[in-house]
Amino acid sequence: MVRPDPKALVGRTLGGVYRIKRHVAAGGFADLYEGWHEVLETPVAVKVRRMVGADGDPEDFARNDDYCFAHFKTEAILGFRLRDPHVVRVLDFRLEAKVEYLVMEWLDGKSLQGLADGRPMYWRRAVELMAKAADAVASLHAAGWFHRDIKPDNFMVLGGGDDDERVVLIDLGLVRQRPLAAPIVSQLAEPTAWIAHTPGYCAPEVYAQIKEKKIETSPFTEASEVFALGVTLYKLLTGRIPWDGHTAQQQQAEIAGGSPPIPLSRLGTHVPPELDQLLQRALGTNPARRPSSAQAFARELRRVQAPSKSMPGVATARPPAADVEREAGEAAPWIAAPPVSPASPPRSRWSLLRWAPLVLLLALGGSLWWLVPAVPAALQIAEAPPPSPAPSPVVVVVPDAKPPPPSPPPVPVRRARPTLVDQLRRCPAAPSGNVAFTIRGGRLGAVDFEPLRADDEWHQCAAKWVRGSKDGPLVVHL
Repeated sequence: MVRPDPKALVGRTLGGVYRIKRHVAAGGFADLYEGWHEVLETPVAVKVRRMVGADGDPEDFARNDDYCFAHFKTEAILGFRLRDPHVVRVLDFRLEAKVEYLVMEWLDGKSLQGLADGRPMYWRRAVELMAKAADAVASLHAAGWFHRDIKPDNFMVLGGGDDDERVVLIDLGLVRQRPLAAPIVSQLAEPTAWIAHTPGYCAPEVYAQIKEKKIETSPFTEASEVFALGVTLYKLLTGRIPWDGHTAQQQQAEIAGGSPPIPLSRLGTHVPPELDQLLQRALGTNPARRPSSAQAFARELRRVQAPSKSMPGVATARPPAADVEREAGEAAPWIAAPPVSPASPPRSRWSLLRWAPLVLLLALGGSLWWLVPAVPAALQIAEAPPPSPAPSPVVVVVPDAKPPPPSPPPVPVRRARPTLVDQLRRCPAAPSGNVAFTIRGGRLGAVDFEPLRADDEWHQCAAKWVRGSKDGPLVVHL
């Protein structure tokens, strides 16, 4: 079957009011266009269904085409009835000659895939976006539906700040109803041995049923949706799928075989240990060990994202008051002399009588000294002669002797001045890979398209080093 040119509809008007402006994207079963409502004068998104499998067995083609049409209609009904700010809103559904299309609100933003642009994202920004994405999936689950095609392309990021930014879940083409208290039974008959999915994001327990060539019930659960959310978060953090296969099909075979995901440390991606453990659980082969729901996954992500508590104060060697005085330039306080002990009490008379014998012996020795005869003058010892003078030093003059050359002065060692990349790598919680800074007025305005945060030590450290840079985008590799 020759696939029709999707640009053939550009310039046409559908339903008398929807003018097709340009082709935006092509999916597995439909093409997406940017349109314009001629009456309401507002942009809209127009999704036109495309026939599939027309070049195979006619019976298989009829079954597959009916299956796709049923999903297309289900997407229109659900998107129109749900009215949730986290899920794309459907405005109209039309069946015209050779054209089946639905009309949705136009979302002016970027998908998670487009926002990352194939580069690793700073972990705090990725966690913030994925928590909002998990909220959107949880809203769909609360309404009784599974999305079944969770990936970065199917989340749109709207708004430009923390307060008004929201993540919207789009492309409801594979949604499936789920009873809340019963096994998941499809309201649409799946084609034999075939189920629509995106390789690389399909949980191992789902892929195991696909390989059995017999599908009686839908294998998707909340745990399988959490697995897809984990793969999406991993791709935002690293820019790749968490397995080694060169193609999506090879990676899906690794998932089905129970191969563990590539550790983030092996890729040089540094994240908090709590986030690494949460990601390992979400990507595990055991569904029971994953977060119990998309809402639980969002809660755990926000717990990781919350800033750590301040460390308790550490005692210093000097009291704080002394530090303040030294900083203020005051003189050091004088040291007071130790207190004088009180005067000893007067000694008693009996304590003085203890020294009487010693005084008597000293008096007797002094009287006997007069009885010793004097020494004759001849025997008197002569005084020692005066010391002889020290010999004067002899100076030896060597003819034609040249003085030794003076030693060269030491060469100062110059240390290389650290570059901007070196300074940024020393910042706390600095990410790895490419980082995009937005400079406005010589100051940092955004990091990886995230507005500068006053409570983020990485943002504040980076702002110090890039200050004075040229306005515009600044991309560095850390």
